[in-house]
Amino acid sequence: MMRCWLDRRGYRAGALTIAAGVALIACGGSSSSSGGGGETLQLTARNFSFSPTSLNVSPGAQVTVTFKNDGTTEHSFTASAVNTEVEADAGATKTASFTAPQSGTVSFHCKYHPSQMQGQIVVGSGGGQAPATTSTSGGGGY
Repeated sequence: MMRCWLDRRGYRAGALTIAAGVALIACGGSSSSSGGGGETLQLTARNFSFSPTSLNVSPGAQVTVTFKNDGTTEHSFTASAVNTEVEADAGATKTASFTAPQSGTVSFHCKYHPSQMQGQIVVGSGGGQAPATTSTSGGGGY
């Protein structure tokens, strides 16, 4: 009589239900007072500069950076402190993800043009773009 409950279809359906429940628990996540929510940042590389050069995220947030290369040469978004790097050919858009630390500043640069292309992500200042702090290329002493 137990055999009916454990037939192949029932077993598969039960296994799928358990797997789906585990996946929902793992992906659903609970929020905590230390952040942990998802934040998406927009970053553009153009003419050997980043725009914006300063971004803000919440402590502990799962951060996704949408990195758009509007330039004519390959650029990267490299944030060594959070072990994150993505490269984008001219005209391409790529994404990179990392978990923000609980405080501080995460510096980023282009690994191909590190002295020209630099920026920062400030942790603990809310989320999103910082007030208009962009750099322009054009010599300006560099």
